[in-house]
Amino acid sequence: MVDDLRLAASKMTGAERRSFQAEMCLKYCGGSARQTEIVFGWGRKNVQLGLHEKRTGIVCLGLQSVNSGCKKW
Repeated sequence: MVDDLRLAASKMTGAERRSFQAEMCLKYCGGSARQTEIVFGWGRKNVQLGLHEKRTGIVCLGLQSVNSGCKKW
């Protein structure tokens, strides 16, 4: 089961992946990002960010998506 969840997360990107990881964290690890890191091997900071996004409803954008297509000064 753990391998299937890892595979599913590897097929997603960005906010979708963080949301999925946060859901699995809440469901299987009691909301502990550290435990999720141990069980699933996902980055703790990504899981924490996903939990914060879920709590606040605000989705964080990475620098790549903000600057893509924009010319630098």
